[in-house]
Formats: sequence, structure tokens, C-alpha cells
Amino acid sequence: MDTVKLQTESYLFESLDKKFRAFPFYELSYEEWVVYENGHPKYLLDFNRRNKPLIQDLKIKLNKGEDLEDIVWKLGRFLGKEWTTKHNIEGLVIKGSQKIEAIELTLLDDLSDLFIDLIFVATDNIDCEILLNDQKLFDTFSNNNELLLESSFIDNYDNLIRMLSFLFKTDTKLKKLASNNAKDVFDLTSYKQNCLSEDELEINYNEWIDIVKRENTMDEFGHLLGIIHYINRFRHKNHLVLIAEKRKHWK
Repeated sequence: MDTVKLQTESYLFESLDKKFRAFPFYELSYEEWVVYENGHPKYLLDFNRRNKPLIQDLKIKLNKGEDLEDIVWKLGRFLGKEWTTKHNIEGLVIKGSQKIEAIELTLLDDLSDLFIDLIFVATDNIDCEILLNDQKLFDTFSNNNELLLESSFIDNYDNLIRMLSFLFKTDTKLKKLASNNAKDVFDLTSYKQNCLSEDELEINYNEWIDIVKRENTMDEFGHLLGIIHYINRFRHKNHLVLIAEKRKHWK
């Protein structure tokens, strides 16, 4: 993701007999919003970047009457992050305390560095032409209205490796079988017999939260539980592969 360096003013604030310096970003236009993660300024939403995927998605929601703060909070929760557009500065500004400073923020205009769609596929035969084609994949792995695939997501490839190493109880390396402009296909066959049980997930789940530094939610637990259930259900299949695709839009 691109970054931007802002020349902005910091101010001294006073609260409960304590003084602290912070960035209220008074100079931003109505088209620009700072997104705070865990109380710290991290991202810049610039609605002047109209052709960017995430900006288009947010505009659609705003045009439907949704509130930006609510949208950003929900997107953060979706990604396992604590996000807000509201700064947490509590105190009175000290007059004449402003100082010009530079701060670097990440432009938040697509999700490709924050969100990877994952599809686990248990199969007796590996056909990369099918695996890289959505329609062929769903046609091949549909049975009596049941889709014999498991979908999940992760925020980046580093955490994908951490997740797989956690699930398979061993250091995991990604062996790429095929790719196109959008998707990568990886072979996980050699690891599938080592997959955690559901009981082991219950015992070790907090270890995963400590590893990945994500918000502890039922959705987070549910994603891992779904993957484990799928892998162990189809352990008898000859192969286990993973399809990974970076997502730009917030669907």
C-alpha cells in the first residue's frame, strides 16, 4: 500500500494536570479522514482518489445513507482490527502550542495488502485449470447443493504461514503449484495428516491470538474451526490444496 507524508500541526493538550502532544489533524479537508488503529493514527482515507476500489465501495455505502464512522468500525472488525475515525484526544488545547511536524500515513484505498481470500480444496486429483477458474471450481466441487470447499481469509502472507503452522503443528512452507494474475495455488498435502483436532483448537486458541495479534472474536474462532473441520472431514482425499487471492474490494 502507498504511504503519504503529511505536514500537519501537533498541539499540546492538558488533562488532569498532565500535558501531552497530539495530532488533531485540523487542516484536513472534508474529503480526507484519518483512520486510527488502537488509538493511533495509521491510515488516510482520501475520497479524492475516486477510482480506487475501496473508495468506490465506501462511496456506495455512504450514498445509501450509512455513517462513515460506523462503516470504518465494521471494516476494522471484519479485518480483525480496532478502527475508528475519531481521535482519542481528551483535554484542552494549550494556546500557542502548535508545531509543524511530518507524519506518515498509509493510504487506505484497497484491501489487497490487508485481506486474502482463502479456499481449501480436498481432492483426489489436482487440476490447476479447474482450481484457477471460479466457475469450473464450483461446478466440480458441488454435490447435491453442498459446496465441498472451505472458504476463509487472512490479512497477509506472513500471517497465512503462521496460521498454517499453527493448524498443522509444524513449520509450514508454501509450495506453489500454479498462479495467474489473481490467484495462487499451493500444495498442503504433506501437512494435512497433522491438522489440529477441534478439541486441540479449544485448548490452544489463545496461542493463536497471541501469534497473530488480531481481535479475539467468535468470527476469528469460527474461521479456524471451519478449516479444521473441513480438513479432518476430508482427510482421506489424496491431496489438500489452498487457493489464495488478494482482495481489492470490500464485498
